[in-house]
Amino acid sequence: MLEEAIAQLVDALKATDEYQRYQELRAIVQADEASLALLRRFQSAQTALQLAALAGKEPSEEDTAAFEGLSSLLYANPDTADYLLSQMRMQQMVAQVMQKLTTAAGLEQTLPEL
Repeated sequence: MLEEAIAQLVDALKATDEYQRYQELRAIVQADEASLALLRRFQSAQTALQLAALAGKEPSEEDTAAFEGLSSLLYANPDTADYLLSQMRMQQMVAQVMQKLTTAAGLEQTLPEL
């Protein structure tokens, strides 16, 4: 029964306009090797900053500069900017689902102080 409910949730997610737009933008970005390479470097820089924050450390100046430089490049390009914004909307939708599941399961969610 749970597996069926999960499958229905996945189908509902895929039926949203947000998901359809995300997939369209993803295909556009993946077709451009330069944009794809920049996105991979951006995600790596973003992860480095997030890991530093979770560890309670200040990110290195190098990591911060890399992230800021890549952000500027990516948000200057309409295709990659739209893709990143669409990706954030998808992440927000998934986070809402996770929050509701976590609450329904009675699990406590404690976030580290940043």
